[in-house]
Amino acid sequence: MGTLTTLSLLPSDQLGVKTPPIPHLDKWAHFGFYTIAMTLGALFLRERQYPKGSMKSALTTMAVTLIIYGMIIEVLQGITALDRSAEWWDMGANMLGVGFGTGLSLLLFRRVKAFNWRD
Repeated sequence: MGTLTTLSLLPSDQLGVKTPPIPHLDKWAHFGFYTIAMTLGALFLRERQYPKGSMKSALTTMAVTLIIYGMIIEVLQGITALDRSAEWWDMGANMLGVGFGTGLSLLLFRRVKAFNWRD
């Protein structure tokens, strides 16, 4: 999340990354980052709460957290004097990523009670 925050707030010219000319690449990046964050975050919360918590509570907590996080990032982009701007479409891509990550998490981990990681 630290890397995501840094990439979201740094001016794009400071990143020094050449991107291919793909239409709406920025929105696809938002969608992808939030899908991954949702899937990994929900899995993390589920494992931390096992056996007391449920996958539903982990998904709900992670979804709300990521949506609020995305809103804060967009507000920060809008109020800073950096080369970033707040966009409603970015928020929409974030929310679609959270929704897709939720579905992906349910599909991948619905039958898994716990992974029994060794401490």
